Amino acid sequence: MLNTYIIEGGIGKCTAFTALIPKLKEKAGQAIQVYTPYLDCFAFNQDVEMAYEHSIALHDPRITASDNVLYCEPYKSNFIFGKQHIIESYCELFGIDYDPSMKPKIYTEHLKDRAAEFLKAKEITGKYMLVQFSGGQTPVGWTPNNQYVSHDPNRNYPMYMAQQVIHKLREAYPDVSIIDATLPNEPSYEGSIKFEEHWAVIHELLKGAEGFISIDSCLNHFSPSAEKAGVVLWGSTRWTQFGYTQNANLQYHMSGDWDESKFNPHDPRNLLVDPQVVVDEYMKLRGN
Repeated sequence: MLNTYIIEGGIGKCTAFTALIPKLKEKAGQAIQVYTPYLDCFAFNQDVEMAYEHSIALHDPRITASDNVLYCEPYKSNFIFGKQHIIESYCELFGIDYDPSMKPKIYTEHLKDRAAEFLKAKEITGKYMLVQFSGGQTPVGWTPNNQYVSHDPNRNYPMYMAQQVIHKLREAYPDVSIIDATLPNEPSYEGSIKFEEHWAVIHELLKGAEGFISIDSCLNHFSPSAEKAGVVLWGSTRWTQFGYTQNANLQYHMSGDWDESKFNPHDPRNLLVDPQVVVDEYMKLRGN
C-alpha cells in the first residue's frame, strides 16, 4: 500500500516526524512518500520512496497514484494540552504505537565533503562545538537582505547573556572553535565563527562536534539523530514536548524534572539562565 504523508511546519516538526517512518513503512508494507517543505529531512532515507517539495500541486499524478494521502496537524490536536511529546502526538494521529525510545533520524552523509569544506574555509582544523542562541526564521526563501524577524522571540536567549557564555567557553576551552549555527542576518558573537552553509550541513557538522549549546531550535531537533548531547535553553516551549533526555534541559524556574506548575510560556524570565550555569552544565556533559 502506497501512502503519502503531508508534513507541514518547520525543520523541527519535519525532523520529529522521521521518528515514525520505520513503523509507518512496516504498517503499509512498503516505503512511504512525503510531501514537505524540507526535502533534506527525508533525503536518502531508505524507508522513503519519494519526497515531493510542497510547491508542486497536490493533484500531481505521482501523489494521486497513492492508495492513501494522509495529513495531520499536531498543533491542532491533543498536543495543545502540553502532555504529549510531538512524536507521541504524530503517533496518535497516524495510528502508530508510541515508544519513548523513538528518535528522529535524518541522513546527511552526502554532505560530509561540504561540511569539511566549510571547516577548511573557516580554518577550523581541530575540535569544535556548535551554539545557537536565536532562531525562528525559515531558511526557505531566505536571502541575505532579509531583516531578522523571529516568529517566537521568547525562545531566544538574551544577546548579552549569550556573549557571556561564549567568553566563558573560550576561557574554558581555548583549543575548541565555536561555530554559531544561525543564519547570517541573526546576531553574531565575538569569539564565534558564523555558519554560512545550507541548514542540513549543520546536522553533519553536529555529528563531529564536541557538543552544543542551543535554544529550542535546529540543534536541539538534530541532536538525537546526530547522537550528540548538549545543553538546551527553554523559554516559551516545553522540553517534555520538543526536547530529548540525552540533553541538559535548562530553564530559569527549573531543570531536570519538568514541573508544569512553574511553567508560563509568556514569562520573560524563562530563558534567564545564568551563563555560568549554562557553561557548568556543558562541562558536566563533556566530562561524561
